[in-house]
Amino acid sequence: MVYLLGSGYTTGAEYEIIRALRDIDEYEMYPGQRKLMKATGQPYGEIGRVRIVDTRSKAAVAQVEYACDPINPGDTAIPFAEKAMVNFHPPLRFDRFLPTGSKVSGRIVMGRDFDSVLGTGQKVYINVGTNQGVKVGDYFRAVRTYEADLNDPVDSLSFKAALSEDTQMKQASVIPVCSPKGTARNSRPRPATARRRRDRRNRNHSHYRNWMIVFAMEDVHAGDGVELDELQAQQQ
Repeated sequence: MVYLLGSGYTTGAEYEIIRALRDIDEYEMYPGQRKLMKATGQPYGEIGRVRIVDTRSKAAVAQVEYACDPINPGDTAIPFAEKAMVNFHPPLRFDRFLPTGSKVSGRIVMGRDFDSVLGTGQKVYINVGTNQGVKVGDYFRAVRTYEADLNDPVDSLSFKAALSEDTQMKQASVIPVCSPKGTARNSRPRPATARRRRDRRNRNHSHYRNWMIVFAMEDVHAGDGVELDELQAQQQ
């Protein structure tokens, strides 16, 4: 049982418990993460659902019907509204090296619980929404440029290795992908890492509503780019 402060409650009414979140880790998972999170909006967590069983003049008594995390003092109660079920499936066809062409693109701002490395079944939050024509059930592709690997202090180490074996007669003559000069790395096919489907509505930005990763070939990172999967829309 929990006690809700305020008035206007009616016996039998259901409320959703939500929580304003803050990331206590000051480390940025990608350059500009703090600024992008601030521009996207305040993140909230959906904690559970309660039902009013009794009322008082300035409070109400509610029974917890469902919770996916502990409900704490200070959480917020809002009227509960049933969300439509969103069906999803693995990709009918996933072209990992599909050239860019989507008119709707954005970035993964953060992962649920502020995770930075994510995979199939986990939730991410991106900075595009209905104002960009996105709707519930759309699919997005996660993409990562070579520049992102170059800027990562760990992933960039592999680019410093030799391109050829010592016993190799014909040595490579192309500019390494890690080179800051030239355009060789930009001309290479850009690999996609995953697909995600939207499970909640949003407006201008995602406002930290959920997108679920339904397929991933490798780790998905906070800061990865996303593009509307128009090929998947045609297949549907």
